[in-house]
Amino acid sequence: MSLEPRFRFPPFPPAIRFLLVVNVAVFVLNALLAGRLSDPASGDGGFWFAFSWSGLLEGYGLGALRFLSYQFTHGFRDPMHLLMNMLVLWFFGSMVEERLGARGTIRLYLAGGVAGALLHLGIAALQGEADVPLVGASGACYAFLLWAACQSPRATVILFVFPIPLAVLAGLLVAIGVYSTFVEFATGFAGGVSHGAHIGGAALGALAQRRGWFRATDDDRDGFFAAIVARWHAHQRERRLQSRLDQELRLDAILTKVKESGIGSLSAGERRFLERSSERARKGS
Repeated sequence: MSLEPRFRFPPFPPAIRFLLVVNVAVFVLNALLAGRLSDPASGDGGFWFAFSWSGLLEGYGLGALRFLSYQFTHGFRDPMHLLMNMLVLWFFGSMVEERLGARGTIRLYLAGGVAGALLHLGIAALQGEADVPLVGASGACYAFLLWAACQSPRATVILFVFPIPLAVLAGLLVAIGVYSTFVEFATGFAGGVSHGAHIGGAALGALAQRRGWFRATDDDRDGFFAAIVARWHAHQRERRLQSRLDQELRLDAILTKVKESGIGSLSAGERRFLERSSERARKGS
């Protein structure tokens, strides 16, 4: 009889951990700034990180970078928006990273967010509501959800207390999103949620899985963040080596000065440096 639990929480692979940390950090910063990263900023005609037609041209010079910045920004008045997106990111993003690796996961996240923003722009333009801001990782999260559902349609997930296939959950959410997008198109953005961004991200995720986009090479799969960490460690080793070399050169200069002019010629700083060097030498011996 197997004692293996039927339900396990997913792991925190490197790219998903990175995305979670960035989203939470931006949320905390936005809260400390009382929503200035996501809400209309009075008097300057724009938003900091939020995305909209007008935001491409106005406000703090971010321009098209808002295609990316909005994906990490959530309104500070609605922490549940952040929480739900981060749960989707964790549960389904870990499935994505298992196949795409860290680099491919980051690319899918950003591409899903851009696709969501483009559909949001289209609906906003047709509705004449160009200034409706867009924030949140929902487009990217829908990309992860649909990628995972296309990859493993029979995987079981729990909806409330009922186990259902992942493909059924994804199909249900997409159907709701499509209908809500129709309502959104017919009535405007009255609900404060851009369902079009969800559908744009979902379409990108499904297409990416079917076409094999963003797949990791053997070098990419585990090496993206490892390479970053390796470069950081190499930089730190180089700094330490340079620091030791500088100290040795300074010590040689001080000892030469003592030999030529006596210890009384040393400044207070040189004396302290000589004392610390002697102390380190004694501890090392």
